[in-house]
Order: sequence, then structure tokens, then C-alpha cells
Amino acid sequence: MKQTIHLFFVWGLIALLLGGCWDRKELNELGIAIGIGVDMEGDQYQVTAQVVIPSAVASKSSPSAGSPVVTYEATAPTIQEAIQKMTDTSPRIIYLSHIRMLILGEEYARRGISDAIEALMREPFTRSDFYIAIAKNNKASTMLKIPTPLEKLPANKMFASLDTLTKTWAPATKVTMDQLLSDLANPDIQPTLPALEALGDTESSNEKGVDDIKSISPGTTLRFSGIGVLKKDRLLGWINEQDSKGFNYIRNTVESTTGHVDCQGGGNIALLTLNSETQRKVIIRDGEPVISISVTNDSTIREVNCQHMKLSSMADIKEIEAASNEKIVEILRHSVETVRREFKSDIFGFGQLIHQSKPELWKRLKEEKENPFMDLQIEYKAKTTIKKIGSLFESFQKEMKE
Repeated sequence: MKQTIHLFFVWGLIALLLGGCWDRKELNELGIAIGIGVDMEGDQYQVTAQVVIPSAVASKSSPSAGSPVVTYEATAPTIQEAIQKMTDTSPRIIYLSHIRMLILGEEYARRGISDAIEALMREPFTRSDFYIAIAKNNKASTMLKIPTPLEKLPANKMFASLDTLTKTWAPATKVTMDQLLSDLANPDIQPTLPALEALGDTESSNEKGVDDIKSISPGTTLRFSGIGVLKKDRLLGWINEQDSKGFNYIRNTVESTTGHVDCQGGGNIALLTLNSETQRKVIIRDGEPVISISVTNDSTIREVNCQHMKLSSMADIKEIEAASNEKIVEILRHSVETVRREFKSDIFGFGQLIHQSKPELWKRLKEEKENPFMDLQIEYKAKTTIKKIGSLFESFQKEMKE
């Protein structure tokens, strides 16, 4: 009898442990959000959700069937309240597990973005692998209402564009929630976020909706260009494409990019970076730290507009490599000096580098100087190796002009 009672007791405990689906929602009750935007409306949060319309993205749907997404907006004192309030107009609960992009309006970003990060990280269904960007000179809600060609889902387009851009061009940087949290929590480095711009008439594009992308030249397009510089969680301003490329070189996040060097006597040569690696280290000189930045590039020649160059000449190849080295060093130096002059914010992580290698020295510097980043001595080096010269051995343009 006692054994039977114990058995029932054990099965009862097991039954209690199996009741883990109390908050289960059926798929047809959920509105799958792939993009979230946060703006300020007075002293309240305006949250926009870009939600997938399942029937519109089905494989058999006609391209002219209509927009594959719909946006819902709500305003409330807190971000989570605004998300829940969307059920005023949405027939489904907004589900955040599949977010691809978090867009922050510029006005909101200048006030501080920590509230949005806090709210989304506390959401149990939200993953942290989505990308975050700031709507430059615009509201996040506007960006999420712009239709996009090639990709049916605008938030997916933004995600794919940022991913491709950072791998092939490097004028921006991709930032996930995990990376942003790490930078916000680290006093020795300041965060950055990519700038998302809308080119064209955004009001007209929002009105036309999906009809805007039926044209061969859409009235409005989205692009990532440049980087937003933050101090703690507040946006200070922007750096342009070239300085953003220098930032990515210094942070060792350049995979591939294309640039050019000028030729003596006119013209230029385009170089494709096949592989890039940056080494950063701290050198102590006369008791003071010196940041050494060394970039190693393997490149290929992609275009030649110099008539006097002979690609069969090793001397000319060395001349191109030397010119590339000078160009890279200038990009690095200009990026650092721009950030120092305009923002005084150590987005490069030099303080973190000193802290990791010489913690006692970094402690002393922080005690002696309000902002050690401004006075740090930095040395730049670059080594370019031309691995390939392309399909043509010599430029046919030279033969045309002879």
C-alpha cells in the first residue's frame, strides 16, 4: 500500500513538471515581427512593428498580390506597453522571436538608447542575433514603411544589405545586441551603430507602398552609409564612409573592400582587398603608452587607368604597393583625428587595449587625465602585397593611344 502511495506521489510530481507550456501560443495567433522601430513622441515611446503577412509571402502568391508586410504602431510610457498596445489594431499578438532589424530613430538615439535595449533583452522570446541601426535624419517608423525591391521583406533586405556591405565594401559596421551590450557595459570603449539612410521622397514612397518598387527606379531606397558615434548610450553624431572604413580597419573588421591609388602623371588604379588583418599592440616608450596599428593587406589589381604603368615591371608593382600603404595609413589617421576633433569618444577601443595589457598604467592615466584618448600617441603602418593583376597583363588602353 505504501509503495502504491509513493508511486502516485512520484507520478504527481512528474505531471507538475510537465506543465511547461502554460504560455504556448498557436501560430495563427501570432503576428511575426521582423523589424522593430523605436522613436520618441513627446515624452512617450512610439514603437513600430513590421509584421509578415503569411499569405503574401507564400511561394505561389502573385508578385502583384500586395505588400508582404504590414506595420503597426503604438505609443505608451514604456516600450513593452507600446508593443502590447498594438493589439488595439493588430488581430494577432506581436511576436518578437524572429526580429532581423532594430531601428532607432535619430531623435530617440540622441536622448539615449538604453531603454530600448533593456526592454528587448528582458523579453524572453527575443534572440540577440539581430542587427541594430540608427535612422539618420529620420524616424525609425518611416524606415520600416519603405518597400524594397529584390527582397520581399524590407527588414530582411536591411539585414542582408548590412551583412553583404560589411563583407565587400566596409563603409559601415554590423552590430548585434550582444556586441552592443558588451560595449555599453565597458567603460574603456564607446559604442558605434551603423547609419541607415533613406534616399528619395519618403512620404511619397510610404503612400505608394508596394507600387513604388514596381518601377525600374524606385522613388525611395534604403542604404547603410557611415557610422553613428555614441558616448555611453547617446548618439553624438556621424562619421562618413571613408572614416568608417578607417574605423573598421583599426577594429580589424574589414574582410574585403575596394579602393584606389593615384598614379604619377594622372589616372588611378583600383585595388580589391582579398584579405586584411590588423594587429594592435601597446608599446611603452618613456613610461607612456604608444598604440601601434599595423594593417596587412593582400590585394589584386582590378582596374588600371594609368598609361605609364607596366604591370610586368616589378618596380611598378612595388610603386603601387607603396602608394596603397600611404593611402591606408592616411585613412587610419584621418579617421582617428576626425573622431578626436568632433566627438572626443574612444570608439576604437584604445583604452580597452591598454587596460588589457597594462592595467596599472591605464589606471594611472585615467587618474591623471580626464580623457586619455585625446593625448594617446598612435603609430600607423601598412603593408600591401599585390597577389594578382587580373585577367589582363597590360592595359589595352595603352595600345589604343600609341
